[in-house]
Amino acid sequence: MVAKNISLPILNTILLKADKNTITLHATNLEIGIRYFIGAKIDANISIAIPARTLSEFINSIRDEKITISINKNILAIISEKYQTKILCIAPDEFPIIPTLRDATEVQIQTSAIKEAISAVIDSASLLETRPELNGIFVKIEKNKITFAATDSFRLSERSAQITAGVDKEFIIPRNTALEVVRLFSENDTAAILAISENQFAVKTDDFELVSRLVDGRYPDYKKVIPERSIATMTVDKDEFERQIRTASIFSSSISDIQLKISKTGILICAKNSDKGDIAIQQVGELKGDPFDLNLNYRYLLDGLKIIPTKLVRIDFAGVGSPVALRAPEREDLVYIIMPLRT
Repeated sequence: MVAKNISLPILNTILLKADKNTITLHATNLEIGIRYFIGAKIDANISIAIPARTLSEFINSIRDEKITISINKNILAIISEKYQTKILCIAPDEFPIIPTLRDATEVQIQTSAIKEAISAVIDSASLLETRPELNGIFVKIEKNKITFAATDSFRLSERSAQITAGVDKEFIIPRNTALEVVRLFSENDTAAILAISENQFAVKTDDFELVSRLVDGRYPDYKKVIPERSIATMTVDKDEFERQIRTASIFSSSISDIQLKISKTGILICAKNSDKGDIAIQQVGELKGDPFDLNLNYRYLLDGLKIIPTKLVRIDFAGVGSPVALRAPEREDLVYIIMPLRT
């Protein structure tokens, strides 16, 4: 989270503030700011900017459960059962202010719901910054649902979760902010508050608060890309299908293409490379509707299979040239769309 900034050395530090039985650690790269709260016994209020790398490397190397810290001018002393350490620090005056959102719309949600939803869609966000809105994660809050979506124009992911909001709100979170949110959330599920103002976004728990700018722009109407109905579906074992796709990818061409020939007997997975050879793999599956063929980018296909949380995966076919949908059977909260390759 701490920026590696040569021109602004203060961004390479963590601001430590001790006040009212709480130590607050601040870090920012000017786009994202984080405040982390730690309970402590405090004898005097202190404030100091500590070189982040030095502090993190030292703390990660010790095993003592309790430490005592004190400040003398710009020197931070850390004392524990086994260690006595002094770290040269910087005066905190120039540390950027991490804003507190005012007049924000707030919604409560479980951290597991945010983490799972962002993890399910983030691979589909564009890595190019020429269209900033596609470089972010679209979020739509409705009265009883929150939806996360991302697309790079070649594939699209959408994941929703049930909440009680009572408001309608749409906004775009920067991709780097979304990655930071996933990284910060531990395995322990807890309640969080999403706060949204006109141009900023915050996630707050009892342990930390993350504040970020929002992406300025209008997200495309991606709903038009999701087929409303399918004319045929194939359901297969997800893990086996993923293994077969990885095997077939060895013989894919330079455009990462594989062919799926879907019939009543299952899927014939084919790939051909002029330098390596070719392969055909048969996998059983259940077809509803007429047979169909697909040419897909195997990398996009694997990304989609990775986020399907069920034993089976369903491939929905809407017609030649139409987007292909991967879904978890009997679930409507997740869809992954791939644009087929032209033959």
